[in-house]
Amino acid sequence: MNIGFDAKRYFHNRTGLGNYSRDLVDTLCHQFPENRYFLFDKNPSTLDLPANTIAVVPLGNKFLWREFGMRQDVKRFKLDVFHGLSNELAWGKWPASVRRVVTIHDVIFKLFPEHYEGIDRMIYDKKTGHAVKTADVIVATSHATAKDLVKYYHVDEKKLRVVYQTCGAVHWKNYTEQEITDFRNRRQLFQPFILYVSSFETRKNHLVLLKAFKSLDDKKARLVLAGRQKETFKDCARFIRENGLENQVLILNDISNAELPLLYRSAQSFVYPSMVEGFGIPLIEAACAGLPVAVNDIEVFREIAPGGTSFFDLNRIETLVLAMKELILKTRQDYTDHLKTFTPDFAAGKMMKIYKNEI
Repeated sequence: MNIGFDAKRYFHNRTGLGNYSRDLVDTLCHQFPENRYFLFDKNPSTLDLPANTIAVVPLGNKFLWREFGMRQDVKRFKLDVFHGLSNELAWGKWPASVRRVVTIHDVIFKLFPEHYEGIDRMIYDKKTGHAVKTADVIVATSHATAKDLVKYYHVDEKKLRVVYQTCGAVHWKNYTEQEITDFRNRRQLFQPFILYVSSFETRKNHLVLLKAFKSLDDKKARLVLAGRQKETFKDCARFIRENGLENQVLILNDISNAELPLLYRSAQSFVYPSMVEGFGIPLIEAACAGLPVAVNDIEVFREIAPGGTSFFDLNRIETLVLAMKELILKTRQDYTDHLKTFTPDFAAGKMMKIYKNEI
């Protein structure tokens, strides 16, 4: 088969959508080497690509190529399948012979419109509406997102498939105690700590977590917040400073993808207070490390969280305080059976069945 991908995120995004794209495509190339894979992008980077992939660039004008022009290159390379990896498909008339697949990661802009600029909401809405209408198959990364697509876009459920996301290959590796110890020493992580991995965004609820942590009133407790500086970072730093938590709360803004699994394996437990998610990759990363977890009680976390997870209600901060007290007392867990449906090979295998119209 000739399988094409909208590879903008594959080449240029180093976080969520980019990781999803690279994890899926690279695993497909390894697991199904008999196919040819075409990565469509105007300016592909110099990433080392698998042997059976081809980077496709526009032959002429790059302007609006991704939105309209790439359909001509779909014809040129005689594709059997084209997969929009990040909520989009090109506009216009597609060749009837090409099976069109799109992954929709979430419609958070519908659920929490106050967190988005009006122009952004309009663009996301138009692109999502067009993609679900154009696609032969719509892949949702959770049943919760699939339900949202039916609710907000009246999607025909016959077109919907749920394929859980995975996390990067580095999280599935085994690490020696020496590697973990060396990392702890480099980062001076000498005491047990609760971990939260997320960019500092409003919907990620770092401030609520910090307020609950302060309410623990436990001088031995430690909290590590790892993520990029975004709109709530300054408020969080101010809260830590004004409440004298500098010796208990550590912020890490510079953790690399290679270091991230070592950070999880250095932690005592994991907390996830986000108010809304389309999936929640950090929850799978934490499970790979065997961490006890506590999460906000939202539908998608009920769907993907492993057994033994503690749930709290953000409208009642005392439940978050109690959950963190429980985390401090818990020991590492074995999530082997739970993680079987979240492995890269499982996701790639299910996606290939979609490409072949077998499910």
